[in-house]
Amino acid sequence: MKTKQILMAGALALSMVLSGGMLTGCSNSSTKDTKTTEVAKKNEVKTIGQKTKDSKSLKMTNNTGKKITVFETKSSSEESFSDNLLDDGDAVKNKEQRTLYYDVKENDKLDVKIGLQDQDKIFVFKDVDTEDTKKVDVSLKDDKVNLDVTKKDGTTATLIPSEDSAKTEDEKKDEQEVKQEEKKEEKKEETAKADSSNKSNTSESKKNNTASTSNSSSNWYNSSSSSSEPSSKPSNNNSSNSSKPAEHTHNWVAQYKTVNVPEKGHNEQVLVKDAYDEPTYGYKYHSFCNTCGVDITANGIDEVNMLNNMR
Repeated sequence: MKTKQILMAGALALSMVLSGGMLTGCSNSSTKDTKTTEVAKKNEVKTIGQKTKDSKSLKMTNNTGKKITVFETKSSSEESFSDNLLDDGDAVKNKEQRTLYYDVKENDKLDVKIGLQDQDKIFVFKDVDTEDTKKVDVSLKDDKVNLDVTKKDGTTATLIPSEDSAKTEDEKKDEQEVKQEEKKEEKKEETAKADSSNKSNTSESKKNNTASTSNSSSNWYNSSSSSSEPSSKPSNNNSSNSSKPAEHTHNWVAQYKTVNVPEKGHNEQVLVKDAYDEPTYGYKYHSFCNTCGVDITANGIDEVNMLNNMR
């Protein structure tokens, strides 16, 4: 009887030991699983962008000493960048490594836009060749963000941002205002040149119209003089609108033609009066008495002298 009680007590003790060991083993197993999960979470690499079947990826590390709060990408042939790939409140901490997922069109390269915390500068990198890129480190040198690219063959290259991307928003606004003012000035100059050209064309059109009128008048007179019957004078086409430049004008040149009309008639002899001889006239001197007027031509000179002495 006593022997049975001893055996039963031993069996009970053994079962208690075995059950305690099993409980201890379960407890240790759950603790190990919790620690493994925590380690996995710590070693888990966060991502930038969404992974798709067509997306590409590369490793990116922040070595700027600041948080990256803006990270945008686009294909080089596209005009505008995507929305910020970092969610609201999310930032890539210093020394943090992430996997970047991006999409580019065939034969295109990658454009990247990066912004740092507490800075109003946005840095843009154009035509980043990612075909043989292994990883990219974002660094800050001389107050500018640079991309330190490590290729698959181990070589490295530093990419600098585009010239206008490192400017502040205020600087960009100022430049835009300056460009707008320059465009306004250019438009004013173009308008002034156009007005001057229109005035010149209008003046030239008036001159051409005047020359056309005078030449057409000259041609009308010439045609009327060479014709036996007078022709009607052409109408004066001077109704063109002088306010618009002439699209097509004629430079009239006066043309003259000499017409020789042969004389018509005949030669006819007409007797006006029979011919006659003109009488011949001679002159004879006569002497007359100064007192009585007698013709003393037949008398001699003595008689004349005598008569003169008698006076």
